[in-house]
Amino acid sequence: MTGVNWLVEITAESILQCRVGAITAPPPVVGVSSAFDPGSISNATLSNANLTATRSNTSTGGARSISYQSSGKYYFEVTVGASHGSTDFVGVMAASYGYFPAVNGNTGSGVGVWLGSGSIVSNGGPSGSVGAAASATGSVIGVAFDADNQRIWFRLNGGNWNGIGTADPATNTGGASYPVAAMAPAVAFSPYGSPIVGDNLTANLGASAFSGSVPFGFTLGWPP
Repeated sequence: MTGVNWLVEITAESILQCRVGAITAPPPVVGVSSAFDPGSISNATLSNANLTATRSNTSTGGARSISYQSSGKYYFEVTVGASHGSTDFVGVMAASYGYFPAVNGNTGSGVGVWLGSGSIVSNGGPSGSVGAAASATGSVIGVAFDADNQRIWFRLNGGNWNGIGTADPATNTGGASYPVAAMAPAVAFSPYGSPIVGDNLTANLGASAFSGSVPFGFTLGWPP
């Protein structure tokens, strides 16, 4: 009888855990996905349902979504196909922000990661690091964008947010601030370093499963 009672207790505990998980877990958001806008590209081409931006020459260029968000919390990822520009950029931009300021460190309304160093640059200045260079083929940059608090977090291959063990988008801890403006996902190709025609970056704005876990309370993807 002791063995039977023990089994019943485990079953009850499992049921309780499932119920608690169902209550505390954020509801999934299905079908939330935008893409890069063909009208936004500069010295680049788009493919893969406008989710892959490919460098077409070694000048400054890039691509962006034109779905600018000024409220809400969103998570997306960008996978490196190839990156050889030292300040190739993955992040978010305001409509007024250009690709050259993004890769050159000029002030303006944008924040992102420079892949060659892993540095996080916000409004033209340093604002942390993802912990290592992020330019290796297959690297995945996770981005948690909190428009409600004007904060943003980046991580490399599922590592620490902004390279800090205590940073956490779910609790609004340790994020980088950004200029108060509506922002949209963007990538930019740098003329610095050793850029190569064909370098490419692919965004996942919610059209497929993410490689990393989505922070509690954040929408899975970026709305169109």
